[in-house]
Amino acid sequence: MIASVTLASLALALPGTSSASGFGALSGPGGCLVGRGEGGSSSCTVGNGLVGANSVAVSPDGANVYVVGGRAGNNVSMSFGNLAILKRDQTTGAITQVGCVSSDGTDGREGATGACAPSPSLLGADGVAVSPDGLSVYVSSKSSASVVAFSRDPATGALTRLGCVQATPRPGAPCRAGNLFSGSRGVVVSADNTALYVVAPLEGAVSTLIGSTAPASGSGPNVQRLPVSSIFSTPPAPAFLSNPCVAVNGMDGVCTVGPAMRGIATLALSPDGRQLYGASPGSSAVGVFAPNAEGALAETGCLKVEAPPGLCATSHLMHSPSNLAISPDGRNVYVGDSIDGNGRIDVLARDASSGQLADASCVDFLEKPRQEEASENPEESAEEKLERERERAKEREEREKEPPDVCERVPGLYSVGAIGVSGDGSSVYAFGQNSAVVFSRDPATGKLTESSCAAHEDDRCASLPSLAGVEALAAAPGGRQVYVVGSGEVAALGLGAAVTTARAAATRTGSAMVRVVCPTGLRVFCRGHVELTRLLVHRPRRHSHRRAGVRRIALGASVRFSIRPGGRTVVRVRLSGSARRLLRAHRHVRLAAVVRSDASGGGSGYGRHLILTLVPS
Repeated sequence: MIASVTLASLALALPGTSSASGFGALSGPGGCLVGRGEGGSSSCTVGNGLVGANSVAVSPDGANVYVVGGRAGNNVSMSFGNLAILKRDQTTGAITQVGCVSSDGTDGREGATGACAPSPSLLGADGVAVSPDGLSVYVSSKSSASVVAFSRDPATGALTRLGCVQATPRPGAPCRAGNLFSGSRGVVVSADNTALYVVAPLEGAVSTLIGSTAPASGSGPNVQRLPVSSIFSTPPAPAFLSNPCVAVNGMDGVCTVGPAMRGIATLALSPDGRQLYGASPGSSAVGVFAPNAEGALAETGCLKVEAPPGLCATSHLMHSPSNLAISPDGRNVYVGDSIDGNGRIDVLARDASSGQLADASCVDFLEKPRQEEASENPEESAEEKLERERERAKEREEREKEPPDVCERVPGLYSVGAIGVSGDGSSVYAFGQNSAVVFSRDPATGKLTESSCAAHEDDRCASLPSLAGVEALAAAPGGRQVYVVGSGEVAALGLGAAVTTARAAATRTGSAMVRVVCPTGLRVFCRGHVELTRLLVHRPRRHSHRRAGVRRIALGASVRFSIRPGGRTVVRVRLSGSARRLLRAHRHVRLAAVVRSDASGGGSGYGRHLILTLVPS
C-alpha cells in the first residue's frame, strides 16, 4: 500500500468536508477508468496502462494524473508493468486518457503490441511520484528492482524516458547500478528536489538517490546538490550518484542500521521536509528518519508496540501499522492500523522541532449490534434451545471480561487500505475494502470525529460507489478532488451537493421536502437528484452455510436540481409504494439520502441518514 507515499509529495491537499458539502464519486465517463480485462465498474471508461493499478500521483499544476501498476510474477516472464497518463479537467476533475507506457508495449494482453509505448525496467511497477517542479516523473518497480525517470512536458503531460537505476542491471541493460533492492515499491521526492527515497519492504530498507557535482565522498563549499533527475540522463550528465541506504539490519554492512524497519512499506514526508516517516508492520512501528547534510537518511526515532529500551518509545495504541499520512500543519501523523481483523486509525502527536511522535488518540471499528436469533423454530429440540442459551450467556460473559476500548468506535471502518488528510486540515479520509469513512479533525488535538461513512453491507452507512479494495490515493491541488486506485481501476471523487435535512415529514400521498446545499469550493453548479435508499439483509437460517444476502433498494427520488456554488434549495422527493407502506406500518422510517450528481455536476455524496415521519392527513 503506497497511499501515503503519493500524498506526501502533494501536501495532502484533499478536500475539506463539512456538514454543508458532500463528497463522493464523480459521475459520467470522466469519473473512472478501468483496464481491459480488469473487471471494475461497468460504468467506467475502458483504458490502457491500468493493469493491477496500485499507485497514483497528480502533477503539481493539476493538469495530469499518473497511475502505475502491474504484475510481479515468480519470474521475469510472468511479470509486467504499466503507467497510464491521464489528462485532468481542472474545473470538473474529470479524467481522460492521453497515453500509456508499459514494459513490453502491450496493454497486458499477450500480442497486443502498440497499445502503449514500450519502456524497460517497469516490471511490477508499484510506486509513482512527480517532482515538486512538475518536470519529472519517477516510477519504482519491485520485480525490476528499479527506479525509472521520465521528463514531463507540462503542456501535454507526455513523458520521455530519461534513464533508470537498478539493483543488479544485466549486461546491456539500460540502467546504471545502485543500492536498490528486490521488492522496491514506493518512491518519494524530497522537498528540495535533490533526492529520491525508495522503500523496499522485503528487505526492510529505504534507499536514497542523490545527485551532486562531486563524488559521494566529496564535501565542502564546492559540492553542489543537483536535481535528482540529473543522475538518470543518458549518457550521464556531469552529476555523481550518491546512493546511501538505511535498513533493518544494515544489509550486512551495505547500509546504515535502522532499528524496527521490518516490512517498511509506506513513506510520508513532513510538510517542512525535515523528516520522513515510515510505517513498518513487521516491526509494529512507525520510524522517524532525517537526512544529514549530504542527504543520507538516519533513523532518529521511532514509536513501537512494546518497545525495549533504546531508540524507540512505546506506543500503547498501535497494533500493526500499515500506512500513514501527515496533517498539513505538521502537528499529527495518522496511522492506518488493524486489530482483530478490523480497521483502526491511530492519532499521533508530532513534535515540531524534533519530529518525534507520541500517542494522542484513536478510532476503531464499531461492531454491529448482535441480532438475536428467533427462537420460534418448531424443529429445535429443548436440548438445542438450552445449548443456544448457554452459548449466548458465554458470549455475554466474554464481552464483559474484555478490557475497555480506549478508542472512539465508529461504523464503517472495516479496514484502512489508504488514508489522507484534507489540504485545510479539517478532514481525514480512510478507504478500505468496500468501505470509506470521513472524519472531521480537531486542529488543536488532532482528534477525529466521524462525519459520514459508506459501506456495501452496513445499514449504518450510506451506499458505496464501485470501490473494491482501494490501494492508494492522491489529491489534486486546490483540494476539490481526490483520485483513488485499486483493482485495475482509477476513480475520481470530489466535493458535491449534500442533503442537510436529518428529519423530514412525509405526507400520505408520498412526498417529502429535503434541503440540499452546494459547497462554495466548487467551480461548477451542483446538478443532480436526491435518491432515498434502504439496506435489506436476508439472513440465512440457523446452521446454514450460506452468507447473508444484502441489497439496497430505492425508496424514492427527487426532481433534478441545479444549485450555484454556495447556494441551497429545497427539493421534493416522491416516495415509492414500498416506502409509503413502510411508513403506514411504522410511522417512522430510517433511510439514506444520497445525492446522485450529473456528469460535471460535482461528486455524488456518500449521503446521510434521514428519518421520515408520517404526518397526519
